[in-house]
Amino acid sequence: MQIKKLHILAWTAIMALALSSCKVSKQSMTRYQTMTQRAQVTLQLDQHKYSMSCNMRTWHNELIVLSLQPMLGIEMVRIEADQDSIWIFDKMNRRYAAMDYASINRIVQPKVSYRILQDFCDQPIVPKKKETIQQVFASGKHQLTLTCTYSHREYNTLQTPTRTNSNKYKLVDLRTILPL
Repeated sequence: MQIKKLHILAWTAIMALALSSCKVSKQSMTRYQTMTQRAQVTLQLDQHKYSMSCNMRTWHNELIVLSLQPMLGIEMVRIEADQDSIWIFDKMNRRYAAMDYASINRIVQPKVSYRILQDFCDQPIVPKKKETIQQVFASGKHQLTLTCTYSHREYNTLQTPTRTNSNKYKLVDLRTILPL
């Protein structure tokens, strides 16, 4: 059961990144150097529904970091996206998978790129109002519905981006983290 929950968390992380492909503007709405956001993420996979907190930090044109915390604020999955690739860290099992955007787009629809992710971050949200975005994804035999409710956003509060030290984790094939 523990492994199945980790698979669900990893799927959620991938889908949270791919969610960025909806509601994308042609031109960036907000100019910023750094941004911090909080969201409540709900994933429905078949008959099962999972909810968790998500913190997102963005360094404009450089790095996007998602931290998923399904319970008690403990980070279980971290995703880092830069201009070239996406890294998924399974914190519980001390392993990670890294892939470029072409590889992830063979797995997930709709397609995702760093530009799409960054444009998604630039979407304006109304202060003091929760913004909800929902997207349905397909990957092989799985269909998921992902709902993100954004409750907080701050600009230009972060310092230099810090990447996760991958030397502390074992590199694995993506299929060992995600049930593809």
